[in-house]
Amino acid sequence: MPTYHEIMSTDLTALTTAAERWDGMAAEFAKQEKAYRRDVHGITIAPSWRGMSAEAAHGRFGVTLTEFQYAQTEAKAIASLLRDAHAQFTELKGRLMAARKEAAAAGMRVSDSGRVSADPARVKEADESAVRSWQDRIDAAVRAVTDADTGVEVALKAAVVDADPLVGGRGFNGRAVGDVEKYEALAAEGALRKLSRGGHLSRRQLAELERVFRDNSGDEAFSRTLLDDLGPAGTITLTNELNDLIHARGGPGAGTYATIESGLANTLATATRDTHSAWYRHWRAAMRHAGVEHHATDAQGVRLDKAVGYQSLVTLMSKGHGYAPAMLEDLTDDMIAAERSDPGIWRLKGEYSGKRGGWFANDPVDGALGIMSRDPGTAAHYLSSDARMKYLMKERDWNVVLHEHEGATVSTYAAGLDGDDRAGFGRALQAATTGIDPSDKHARYVAHTGQNEAVFKSAVGYLADSGDKFPPSLRQPVASILVNHGAVVHASMSEVDISKSPLDQGQLFEVAKQVSKDKDAYGTLNGGLNQAMVADIHDDHSESAGSLRRAGRTVGFLEEARIQSQGDPQTAEFEAKPLFDKAISYIPVASSDVQAGFDYVTGKWLEDEQERLDAKQTADNVQAYSDRNQQLVALAREWSKVHRTATDPHFDPETEVSRSAGDGLDHAAGVSGVMAK
Repeated sequence: MPTYHEIMSTDLTALTTAAERWDGMAAEFAKQEKAYRRDVHGITIAPSWRGMSAEAAHGRFGVTLTEFQYAQTEAKAIASLLRDAHAQFTELKGRLMAARKEAAAAGMRVSDSGRVSADPARVKEADESAVRSWQDRIDAAVRAVTDADTGVEVALKAAVVDADPLVGGRGFNGRAVGDVEKYEALAAEGALRKLSRGGHLSRRQLAELERVFRDNSGDEAFSRTLLDDLGPAGTITLTNELNDLIHARGGPGAGTYATIESGLANTLATATRDTHSAWYRHWRAAMRHAGVEHHATDAQGVRLDKAVGYQSLVTLMSKGHGYAPAMLEDLTDDMIAAERSDPGIWRLKGEYSGKRGGWFANDPVDGALGIMSRDPGTAAHYLSSDARMKYLMKERDWNVVLHEHEGATVSTYAAGLDGDDRAGFGRALQAATTGIDPSDKHARYVAHTGQNEAVFKSAVGYLADSGDKFPPSLRQPVASILVNHGAVVHASMSEVDISKSPLDQGQLFEVAKQVSKDKDAYGTLNGGLNQAMVADIHDDHSESAGSLRRAGRTVGFLEEARIQSQGDPQTAEFEAKPLFDKAISYIPVASSDVQAGFDYVTGKWLEDEQERLDAKQTADNVQAYSDRNQQLVALAREWSKVHRTATDPHFDPETEVSRSAGDGLDHAAGVSGVMAK
């Protein structure tokens, strides 16, 4: 294990010098082969020597001639391995030197042994967390060199092992190759095959697997060699064994197996990165067969059931990252083709959601969509296909689990929704329409692309058509999507002339109504649209009250959607803050004035909501609510603050916004086909 000092002080040119000598050795063996072929082996085929002795000599001399050829192969392979090692060590040493340089620039000192401390000449008071952070980075860089060094050792040892029975395994290696990563893959494959058969691996073997994945999961040669040896079916079997060790059997070693599983997932991502390669086409074709086969596992065995290959594959993929967009699209399409051909193929007994069961991708199509959501561009491209949206929105059977129903004498199973129904699709829909990865806790609003807008309009259309079959699991994701497109949603809800609305008002109302059946989703929608309304007020530099009226009509539109969805909520408390914390990434960034106005209006709206709950107000006296709505009053005051000119002393902003809210109620009721109350 090289130390920091050894890494920084070692002259790596010795490796290339040695490589040149090994090339020279190969050249010398080539000369000897030529001489041996001419002066020794050649006499066995001369016409002057015949009989059994000639045949025996020919065989023996042939072995020696072959060894001269194998010696050249081995020598060239070792030369190549040394150059590979030089390239790796040079890169990794460069990273370590860069880390040391950056640490020094940040006021740190790195000793000759690699210990980090604050430089007292530059830092008055040491920040222990900063020191630890830089120490972790230096240690990680040293460990990377150690990992590579171990890999080179594995390769050099394997390159000189002769497995040819011709000379009893004591000759030169005629199959030697000059790629360190290929030897590491072959070494790892043996341990992984043993593991997949249920064999026990020592701590040392497990540690070596962790190292080899840590060092090589991003290398294509390693990744493809490993997956070639395992094969698609073997990869699935190994995945199932790992998950049984992690989730079914558990124990103190579960964390190690989880690390190995992540390494395997990243290896898969690397191997399938080039989707135009012959290797990828072969892998995909083989996976189409392995993906629909059933495999016995401990996790499913307790339910007297078997997992399907694609379910295990997507479970594995959820632990990795960096998948090629085309690979994700191909895989999802292949799984959809499989379920079209065999309806109910994914149905397993029991629930697969929550902390205990949610780790398993029992709905692999939904799971793949969830993985796809991490790359919003891929999600947008995939869902921009009307055929795919139509299938996922209207045609697909989402009843992917078998729920047990106990009878008097026998239990039966009926297909139904899983507890995490459409979780992946909801995330993919958010990513595709907003350009934001919903799993990124630090994500912020991004400008929409043409595909984002196209998928948004398509989603609104299909969701509106679903009517009361609108999936409850999509209400919260769709609320965030509508908030993200707040400007166009506000413009559509407030437009008097239906023909000029950016979005179909009938469709938008139906979607808003269905979203409003979930009080939390409604809270996200109404609260989030306050920003669009306030921004419109600040952007309106005219002397008219247009932006004020638009705000009122949008509030009325939203209120009518809620009235038709469920009436007023009956719960006694309105938890709003967490909702906005989750949805804040989807709201466009605003100026400080707009943000202040948004906070003010939203605060008043929250007071309204609590008062409504306390009073248990019903839809029958909604107009009275509009007359005293603090949200409307706050919007009117925000408008007055921005539009200081009072051209008409008889104009009352609060009265006007309240009247506009009533107009919005009536207009929305008319759009929906329901007479206003």
